[in-house]
Amino acid sequence: MLKKKEIARKAVRLLVRKLPKERKVLISTGEFIGFLAQLYRKNRDARNYFVSPFVPKEKKLEFLKNVMERYEVPSEALEVFEYLVDINAFSLLPEMKRLYDHEVEKLMRMSKGFLYLARDVDREEIDRIIGAVQKALGRELEVEVGYDERLIGGFVFKTSGFVVDTSVKRQLEKLLVHGG
Repeated sequence: MLKKKEIARKAVRLLVRKLPKERKVLISTGEFIGFLAQLYRKNRDARNYFVSPFVPKEKKLEFLKNVMERYEVPSEALEVFEYLVDINAFSLLPEMKRLYDHEVEKLMRMSKGFLYLARDVDREEIDRIIGAVQKALGRELEVEVGYDERLIGGFVFKTSGFVVDTSVKRQLEKLLVHGG
């Protein structure tokens, strides 16, 4: 029997092959997988619904179709999720999300990034930070901006394989650890 990570990897590769290589489709499909992963992980009723042998496969697929429509995921993707229903593998969704995001980053030469700021700054400053990181990485970034006052000042920028931490908090931590 295939190991769980290998099943997740194969499912993601099949999914990426089936989807049109359009940025909007690839991103919305990632959001769909993320939604399912969160739902499965955090909602016991949803988890029970998908693992229950008493819920007909057709009802599970109908639910998936409805959510796919809301996320504008092409119907070609349903086959992959039907396979997950068949083998009772919805527990693989968090791993699939991680693998899917990585595949899309490679395919589209873009990365999903998170920019955490200590305080609210103007859009010009945010664009300057994002531009510098894009230049350093050599790829386009889709960035979510958040705020964390614990940073004191500066920012933290994260992608799946890259972190820039210019925060005052980090500088203070270095001082305390290294003594200056």
